[in-house]
Amino acid sequence: MKGGCAYTGGVSATDHTDESHSSDFIFICPSYLECVLAAGDAGDLDALRDWCAALPKKSYGRVFIEVDSAEHIQPIEAPPGVGVTWLVQRSRDAFTGELLMNAVDAWLDEWVRADPLSGRYVHLWAGARDSREVTAQWDRIRSELAEIWAAAAEYREQRA
Repeated sequence: MKGGCAYTGGVSATDHTDESHSSDFIFICPSYLECVLAAGDAGDLDALRDWCAALPKKSYGRVFIEVDSAEHIQPIEAPPGVGVTWLVQRSRDAFTGELLMNAVDAWLDEWVRADPLSGRYVHLWAGARDSREVTAQWDRIRSELAEIWAAAAEYREQRA
């Protein structure tokens, strides 16, 4: 995979971490790292914990977890380049999973949609399947990513 190197900031205010150096920066070069994205809700915690534990140490990316209250936040071990962001619902007017899917879309905007011809492959873990709206959005994202990867492969073949 070709691509430039990028910097990721330290831990955001919504990240849950026990580390005291949250303002440190990590230099990452996606050409040798595995890009990952996971998103789920409180019902997915055990599965997300297992998934994170199985990730290669050279992974980078994000895990988003939507919960009803801050009381559900708990430590999840992940490789150093994988951040865990907890999304606490503040409004009961939004559908369950809306915060989660907005975060996923924003991450995809930055890491995939901003440079679609890079063909950056993302290992995706999709949870929060109790919501019909979330399931529909996961289907849309899977279809979109398949189109992006196919276009990137075609572009690379044309340039070769």
